[in-house]
Amino acid sequence: MRAALRVARPLAAAVTLVAAGLVVTSLVLSGAELPTLLGTHAVTLVVFLGSIVIGELVRLRMPSGRDTAPLASASALALAVVGPIQDQPVFQVGPGLVVLVVAMGLALAAGARRLRHLPVSVAPLAARLLGVALTASMVRQWSVAGWSLWEDQTRSDIPRGVVAVGMALAAAVGLVVELLLVATVRAERQRTPWTTATRDELGEAAPLTFAVAVTGPMVALMSPILGLLALPVALVPLVMAYSAVGQYARNRATNRQLIATLSRLTEEGGYTPSRHAERVSDLSVRVGRVLGLGERELRDIEYAALLHDLGQISLTDPIPDGATVLAAPSDQRDIAAEGARIIRRAESLDAVARYVELQTTPYRRVRELGEEVPMGSRIIKCTNAFDDLTGGSDEPAAVEAAIERIHLGLGYEYDPDVVDALTRVVEDATAGRVGERRLVSR
Repeated sequence: MRAALRVARPLAAAVTLVAAGLVVTSLVLSGAELPTLLGTHAVTLVVFLGSIVIGELVRLRMPSGRDTAPLASASALALAVVGPIQDQPVFQVGPGLVVLVVAMGLALAAGARRLRHLPVSVAPLAARLLGVALTASMVRQWSVAGWSLWEDQTRSDIPRGVVAVGMALAAAVGLVVELLLVATVRAERQRTPWTTATRDELGEAAPLTFAVAVTGPMVALMSPILGLLALPVALVPLVMAYSAVGQYARNRATNRQLIATLSRLTEEGGYTPSRHAERVSDLSVRVGRVLGLGERELRDIEYAALLHDLGQISLTDPIPDGATVLAAPSDQRDIAAEGARIIRRAESLDAVARYVELQTTPYRRVRELGEEVPMGSRIIKCTNAFDDLTGGSDEPAAVEAAIERIHLGLGYEYDPDVVDALTRVVEDATAGRVGERRLVSR
C-alpha cells in the first residue's frame, strides 16, 4: 500500500478531472443550441479545429527535452478571443463552445499520436484546456465597471490598441495558469519542489509565451479584414520560432551525444562496466530534481556524471569492475583530477570539470572545515557509489544492501540531503518496477 501511495499522482488526476468536468458542463449548458451553433459557425470551427490538431501533432521539443505545442495553444487562444470574421458570421458564442472545440482538437490529436505509438500525457492537455477556458471566460463573459473585451471588439469608439492589449493580457493569464498547472503536474511526477518546477517551466517558456499570447489578439484584429486567413498569417512568427528553437535543441542534443560518446571511452577500454556512466547520469539528474536544482545546473550535472570516470583512462592497471568507491582515497582523487584536467580543455565545460574534480571530497570536509563543494559533486559521489555497489542491478536485495552501505557513511562521506533524495528516487523506481511486474504477471 505504501508503494502504491508513493507512485500515485493525485494532482495530475485532479487537473484531468476538473478539465473533464468542464467539458461535461459545457456540453450540458450548450444543450439544444449546440447543433445550431455548429451549423452556423461550421467553417470557422473546422479551420480552428484543424489548426489545433496540426499544432498538437507538430510539437516542439525544447532544449531541456520538454515537448510543447505553441501552435496549438495559439490557435486555441485565438478561438477564445476572435469575434467578427469577414465573410463569416460573427463568432458570438459562449466560452462553452470554445471549450468543446478545443477539447475535441486535443482529443483528436492525442488519438493520432496514440496510433503513431507516440506518448500522450493527459494532464498537460487538461491544463491547456483549463487555461483556454479561463481566457474565453474573461473575454466573452466578464465585465468590469461596464467594460467588456467582447463588446469592445465591436465598438468603433474604443482604440484597437486598447482592445488588443486587453485581449493579450487575458491570453497571458490563461497561458500562465496552464504553465502553473503543468509545473504542478511535473513537480509531482518528478518529485521536484513546486517552486523549482514553476521556475523552470516559466523560464523556458518565456520566449514563446509572448508570441503565443499576442497571436490571439492579432487574429481577432485581422479577421474582420482578412477573414479566416488571419489565423495562418498570425501563426507565421511562431512557425519561424519553431525553426530557431529546434536548431538550438538539436545543437544541445549533439553536444550531449558527443559527451556521451566520450564517456564510453572507459567502457571500450575495459575500465568501467557497460552503461555505468549512463546509469549514474540518469540517477544524478533525478536526484538533482528532487533536491530542487534548476535545469541549467542539472544539465552540467548530467554531463559531469557522464564523464566522472574519464580519468580512469590514465590508469596502468584498471580498478576491478571500475568501482572507484572501493579504491583508495588518494587513487580516487587522482582519477578525478585527471578527468577534470581533460574536461577543462573544453572552455565551456568549466562547471562540469569542477563537479568531476570535487566528486571525491567527503562531506565531513564541508561540515567540519567549511569547504565549498558543489551540490553536483556531492550528488555524483553518492550516485556513483550506489551504482558501483549494486553493479547496475535493480534487484531489491542489491539495492537495499547498497543503500545500507551508503547510510554507514552518512554525514561523513555523503551529504545527508543527497542520501535522502537518492533513497526517495530509488524507492520510487523500485515501486514502479514492482507495479510493472504485477501487471505483466496478470
